[in-house]
Amino acid sequence: MGASNWGMIWTAVMPLAVILYYFFRKKYKDQRVSSTLFWQERMKELQASPYLKKLQHHLLFYLQLAALLLCVLGLLGPFSESETLAGNDFIFVVDTSATMLAGSPSHFKMHQQEMKNLVEQAGGKPVTIITTGHSPNVVVRQEQNIAVVEKAIDQLAISYENAEMEQTILFADTLADSDSTVIHIFTDVLDRAVLAHKTGQSYRVHGFDETLRNVSIRQFGISETAEGSRGIVQLVNNSEESLPATVRLSSANTEKSVEVELEPTEELLIPFEELPNEKLWQAIVEVDDDYLADNTMATYSAPPGNAVVIDSALHELIASGYQSTGLEVQLAESGQLQPDSGVPLVTNQSELLDGRTPILLFGRNDENTFEVSGQVETQANPLFSYASLEEVYVSQLYPPFESFETIAEIDGHPFIQLSPKGDIVVLTDVQLTDWPLYPSFPLFLRSAMDSLAGDAEFLGFFQPNEHRSVSLASETGEWEIFKDGVYSHSYIEGSGPFVAPTEPGIYEVVGENQTMAMIVQLASEEKTLLAGSSYTMGQAEAAQETVRFSFVPFIILLILLLVALEWEVYRRGIATR
Repeated sequence: MGASNWGMIWTAVMPLAVILYYFFRKKYKDQRVSSTLFWQERMKELQASPYLKKLQHHLLFYLQLAALLLCVLGLLGPFSESETLAGNDFIFVVDTSATMLAGSPSHFKMHQQEMKNLVEQAGGKPVTIITTGHSPNVVVRQEQNIAVVEKAIDQLAISYENAEMEQTILFADTLADSDSTVIHIFTDVLDRAVLAHKTGQSYRVHGFDETLRNVSIRQFGISETAEGSRGIVQLVNNSEESLPATVRLSSANTEKSVEVELEPTEELLIPFEELPNEKLWQAIVEVDDDYLADNTMATYSAPPGNAVVIDSALHELIASGYQSTGLEVQLAESGQLQPDSGVPLVTNQSELLDGRTPILLFGRNDENTFEVSGQVETQANPLFSYASLEEVYVSQLYPPFESFETIAEIDGHPFIQLSPKGDIVVLTDVQLTDWPLYPSFPLFLRSAMDSLAGDAEFLGFFQPNEHRSVSLASETGEWEIFKDGVYSHSYIEGSGPFVAPTEPGIYEVVGENQTMAMIVQLASEEKTLLAGSSYTMGQAEAAQETVRFSFVPFIILLILLLVALEWEVYRRGIATR
């Protein structure tokens, strides 16, 4: 509360003058006294409180005095101040990745409450909410109804996807209407370098600087040995203190556990020997940490293909790469390849893609190459789980297949593609790249062969909400997805790409006469917790600004009301005379 014009305080003499006028105004009134005996008593009563008696019989005086006091108050210019968000409209970028579940209460819950507080301070200014992910989603757009915005905030949920924050911020920039738009980013940590060159907008990052305890399962695999199966669990202590943990390995009929002590920042490999030859396994680490999403991981021990047929026309490095992985390699002349043999083929003959045999197409025999330059960019796919292509150099590429899905590209040109039936296409020749010089080359070849060999009981590994073309065929054309016996959603063949469930775990994909297992697992980026901070970038200098709310219009309205009442009192007084 305050007054903007204290110099007008001198006007307070006006109601004081009216009061003095009523005090000393002479007014004579005939008074009949029945006897002189009562005269002295009557005079004593009048002399005891003459001024009060005057005030008690003048309603018009009270109304005039109130109107004058309100006039004085209005001349002083009273107002109230409140804090509101700086900017004319706002965009909330909300991180819905799995790491937002860390903490107690979780970072996500705390951000939801913070968003509600900011919406109240916005005072009805337009608010847009965007969630992160591979495909940023606009939840509400330019909404001014506070109740609608708060309801949308309450309905936000974790998607478990990698945040893809740079991509989401670029998308948010396109929705900014003017320089007065302030973009609030709600995340756990965001490197300042992401916003370093963005000067056209105002950014307010809401992060967390607390250091949390976290033990995660980074890798989990099962391999067959002469004595049975062997499992290896890789644990990482992403904390600054020692933590005891229990690691449990389980399948349908078996469970084994081991207790370990993890030192700060320690990475530990825990082997499990002589396991039964079962396919589906789950590893769980029981530990007192602040992030549970990365404490569970599943794997499937699919029988790998033990043989591959390679086109002898291809470079010999491909055969050498497969031999280094322990596969049985068979070389065949280009004209002797059998597209319906069922044994995976590695060739450059594009026409063989129409056959039933799974194909790894390395190059193309029906197109010419063109030059490219730049770094290889990959999408989330199990083929790249162990094969990083960041340092690979490719000088030339073949034209892509239009109907195939691109999972790696160079300067916007497809580099690796997947066909609708699962074939893998590498759009270059070995001699046009230095890829064979890297360990990722044989790892990719083995991952590609495991993918091509497939398993009728296993659909594959997916990341949360991943869109992928899968080979599913049933009589009804409908597949139902269950987790722990609880229905999740359905997939209709031909309705578009298959969409993996949101929450990580083991799922069952049930068709008319077939049931397959599917594993949804977190990306590696979602298994590390980092401490961040809150800061402002761009044009935003302050998170809040002060707004004044004047009471003068309401005072004028009250004065007009009092004037109307005065007139009515005066009119009635004249009428009764």
